[in-house]
Formats: sequence, C-alpha cells, structure tokens
Amino acid sequence: MAGFLPKAIVSVVVFAYGLFNVALYGLIAIKRGLYFKKPTEKQTLELKIARDRMWNLSKDYSGLSHHFITLTNGFKFHLVSNVKPGSPAALNADKPLVIFIHGWPDSSGIWRYVAGSPDLQESANVVAIDLPGFGGSGRLEKYSATRVLEHLTELILTLRMKYGVDSDSESRKKRTIIVAHDWGCVLSMRLASEAPALADRWILSNGPLTKMVESNIRRLLTSAKKMLNTALNSPLSSRTPILQAFRTISPILRQLSLSGYIFAMQLPLPLVRYFLTGGNSALMTSIHFNSHGKQKPTPQEMADCMSSTMGPSLAESKTQTADGESYPTGVQYDRDFSKILDMASYYRHGAASGRWQKSLETITGLHSIAGEKVLRRTSSGTGVFDEGVPGALKASSTIVWGQKDIALDPHLCLDGMANYLVKDSQVVMLPQSGHFTPVEKESRAALEAATKWAIEGEKGDVQVALQVSFPEAHVVVRR
Repeated sequence: MAGFLPKAIVSVVVFAYGLFNVALYGLIAIKRGLYFKKPTEKQTLELKIARDRMWNLSKDYSGLSHHFITLTNGFKFHLVSNVKPGSPAALNADKPLVIFIHGWPDSSGIWRYVAGSPDLQESANVVAIDLPGFGGSGRLEKYSATRVLEHLTELILTLRMKYGVDSDSESRKKRTIIVAHDWGCVLSMRLASEAPALADRWILSNGPLTKMVESNIRRLLTSAKKMLNTALNSPLSSRTPILQAFRTISPILRQLSLSGYIFAMQLPLPLVRYFLTGGNSALMTSIHFNSHGKQKPTPQEMADCMSSTMGPSLAESKTQTADGESYPTGVQYDRDFSKILDMASYYRHGAASGRWQKSLETITGLHSIAGEKVLRRTSSGTGVFDEGVPGALKASSTIVWGQKDIALDPHLCLDGMANYLVKDSQVVMLPQSGHFTPVEKESRAALEAATKWAIEGEKGDVQVALQVSFPEAHVVVRR
C-alpha cells in the first residue's frame, strides 16, 4: 500500500493538471476567436492544394521526390529526396548524405525550406524522413524508446548503404550529417549518445537532452531543499532563503507551465484527440500560426504547415511513386489528423527517456560502421576514454538554439551543456528566433548555413558561416 499511494497521488495530479490544461487551452482558443471559427472556402481550398502539393506521390515537392524504405520487419518509412535511394547517382556520386529528422507535430514537410534549398541539393544527397506514426510513414503498436530507436537506426543504416556511405567491404566512404529539430532532436541526441557512429556531424535544434534536463532538475531541487532547510532552522531570518529557494526552482515551474500540453496527452485517448484536434483544429492552428515567429504567415504558408501535420488525405493515398509504391495501408486517410494519436504516443510511451534495448542486429550494424573512430571527451576532469556523464553526446554536434523558444526553458535545456559535448562541438545561439527554427525565415537560413558548413567539410568557424545569413548568431559554448 505504501508503494501504491505515491503512484496513485502522482496519477491523480497528472490527470488533474492534464484536465486543467485542456480547459485552459480551450479558453485561450475561445478568447482568440479560433475555437468556433470554421475554415473558409478559400482556406479549405488552400489546404487541399497544399496536401496535393506535399503528399501526391507522383509529384516532386521542393525539388524532392517521394520514396519508401521497407525495413526487415516490413515497416514502411516514407521519405523525400533529391536523388533516388539505391540509384547509381546515389551510390556513385561523391556527395555527403544529409538526413533531416522532423519534430512534433510535423513531418518531413517542415524541411521544405532547408532541404528544399537548391544549394544544398546541388552539393549533397538530401533526405527528409517521416518518423513512425507521422506523415506518410507506417504506424507502430507502441512508441517506446526501443521500438522507435530500433526502427530509426535501421533506417539510417539502410540509407547509408543506399547512398554509398557504406558497402559490404568498406564503411564511411562519404560524410553523413543528421539535422534534427524538436522531437527529431530528442531522438537524435539519444542516437548521438548511444549510437554515435551513425553520423559524422549532428546539427540539433531546439530539443531537450533529456538526461541533462533531468540532472538540472535534480540539482535545482536539491539546492532549493537546502535553502528551505536553512529557513526552517532559522525562522527569524527565513524570508531570504525562502525567496532564494523559489528563484532557484523558477525554471522548473516555468517548464511545468510550458509543458502543460504533455500532461493533457496523458489523459484517456478520446480526450487527447479532442484536445489536439477539437474546436476546428484550434490548437494546431495556433501552433502553426506562431511557428513563423514575428512574421505573420500567408494563407499558403498556413496551409503548408497544416498539411505537414495532417499528412496525406484520401486523394493522395491513392497516388503512387514512379516505382509503383504507395502509402502504408491500415490508415484512415479519409480522416483529418489520421495519425494524431500515434503522434501523441511519443509522449505517452516514454520514447524520450525509456531504456533502449538494442537488438543483436542493431549492435552488429553499428559495429560494422564504427571503424576505428575513438571516443574523445574534453569534459573537465575526465580521461580520454571516459564515457562522461549519463546521456553525454559522443559525436561531434552543433546545437543551434532559437533563444526565444516558447516551449523549452533555456536554463534547464542548456545549463551545463559543455559537460555533455565532445571535441569539435558547439552551441550556437540565435537571438530573436523561436522554437520552430526550420520555419522562421532567419533561423531556417542559419540551419541551411550550418548544414552547408558541415557538407563542405567544416572549413572555418561555424559562427562565421552562420553570421553570413544571421548576423546575430553567436557561439555560447565551444569544445
């Protein structure tokens, strides 16, 4: 009973806070006039055009054509690329491979500006994927860390083979760069920590390194507890330590407020669906409207954003690629937001922080591409072969952070980051940019510049490379 009571209390608190946030977000949507506002005929037409433009398998999108990769277990990944996987052009061209991984609630469509850059397409094999349960990819029964990371790792290993990075006789013949945002960043940080051989450079934008965030939370709570104990031991002079304790935990309280939607997604599934899509898609409309930062999105930009989240409609589900492939079956394409509960399950099933139990096939695949790459850490007080703190990134990484992120507290997500990086890594701050760096005009130019810098062999300083398109960009941590 003693062990059950705390869990029961936690469950009640999570449920209550989740309900509170459903009501809060609903009231905010009503106040903004979104909740009862149905789309106009023009908006409906714009969305229909956008979904055809983005998801029609017979058409190129932003210079990228549609393809599918089927894993050994039959799971089907959808991706877009400027060069067909496995083609002579993909295998023989001496070009780096760049893999773009999206966040929540998006798909490969969020990379329409960066991956769609003619400059990047000219200098690299560019691939933007849909994570399981998003866009045009298949669905998983459960979105645990093991399920998601196993599928993602096999996909990346397969892409490396199909784009000539590795072969049966040789590995690492070309550079591989992974660019990720939000949830894609969360998963990529786990890969950079637990499977670092997958890429030569990781460009990671506005997603938390979960182990470091957990460590920061524990550190702040411990400090606050000591201050409160001091206040209890000295009641006459308790005001100052109490105020200091609350200031200390303010980043935690702020993040708790910002993350209210996560609690809402722990509710029963009908409530989750209503929360995410109810009120004429009020929540999604608000998210995508704000994703453009200071600039007001055009009707076409809003339609592209909503299309990225909604995925293929019934009309696009009937299309085929040039090779005769079609979208996975078992999805209700006639229903808007047909995969919304799959998307929510990333929060429900522990994909961010659960244990990754690597299969023998994954271990073998990672070992085959590792070569003689040696782990080199530069954390203070650690040895050359030291694994570092739990969750530390073990591959060269460039973290590009929109400073005005409205979803993540910078103190929890960046304080102490130097201890989690290896040599040739850095954190680049983008002042005035927000959370959706692949969409905002200035930050997407910075991401493109960082990617080009990596493609060209990381010549010169990354800060200088980014300042060409984003003059205020500056490195705040360097290893």
